[in-house]
Amino acid sequence: MTPYRCYWVDGILSLEPAEARVVKKNSRRYTLIDENLFRHGFTHLTLICGSHIGGQALSSKAVRAGYYWPTMREDCTRYAQRCK
Repeated sequence: MTPYRCYWVDGILSLEPAEARVVKKNSRRYTLIDENLFRHGFTHLTLICGSHIGGQALSSKAVRAGYYWPTMREDCTRYAQRCK
């Protein structure tokens, strides 16, 4: 995420032309909010960048594993938001 952060914050691209081209092209998938880098999801929702799972994906995996409760999606979203 460092190349994207450098590009968004300081406008600095890599000295390697191929890497700079990729970062510049893919940078539109990201946004910077309060110095935190976020990635736009498939539906253009803003996702927190990191190695954790999002609430919607978590609830989908729980359903595939055979679990369900009425407030599952909200609970999973709330749980994923606690991850920092």
